[in-house]
Amino acid sequence: MRPTGPPPIDWEGILERLARCYGTGDWRVPYLRDHAVDPFQVLIGTILSQRTRDANTDRAARALFERYPDAAALAAAPLGEIERRIRPVGFYRTKARNVRECARRLLAASGGRVPETLEALAALPGVGPKTANCVLVFGFGLPGVPVDTHVHRIANRLGAVRTPTPEATEAELRRTLPRVYWNPLNPLLVQHGQNLCRPRDPLCDRCPIAALCATGRARADGRPTPRPEDRRPAVPPPRRRRAKR
Repeated sequence: MRPTGPPPIDWEGILERLARCYGTGDWRVPYLRDHAVDPFQVLIGTILSQRTRDANTDRAARALFERYPDAAALAAAPLGEIERRIRPVGFYRTKARNVRECARRLLAASGGRVPETLEALAALPGVGPKTANCVLVFGFGLPGVPVDTHVHRIANRLGAVRTPTPEATEAELRRTLPRVYWNPLNPLLVQHGQNLCRPRDPLCDRCPIAALCATGRARADGRPTPRPEDRRPAVPPPRRRRAKR
């Protein structure tokens, strides 16, 4: 009997095509290999980025690290001054408390050194699975699967997972995705989500991976997509004009 069901996900083909589309080079090269990034600043910057636009995160992080670049400096900073510097980000008062408490805990536990395990990172205030994975990948170059709304959405559109939340997507990808694909996944899918695989009205007709995607194939064939919210609304029939009497 011929096998039934959807074809397996061609992760290598997906990453190849996305890297070529966005000009990021060989996805097999370890991410940030040539860019030394301070794990502490990755940690604090990712906390600031939660539910905030990238431009606002960048502005707030620059202002914060200009005055408080490390755990020792941030741990001693007045809370009001932290709030003033990170005001462009959402929930800045809560984040100000969290980043200062992170700095104080790291200073007390390890002289300011950021831990290199998912469990230890997730125990810090304001740190969820995505932030912890970002620190592993972008701070240390260790294997991790940072899942934000873009990665969650696209993984479901591809048919790789059927999960209701980013946290569930991360757990499923950790279980099913070969580790060689973990680190390049987030940068490429985030870029794709910002450009073509948008939250609403994805541009499947311009997508370089549409043929490898369950949603792209379904749309091309006129079949229901994996996510009901991606289904094109039916075109309403034209309204008939009432005859004048």
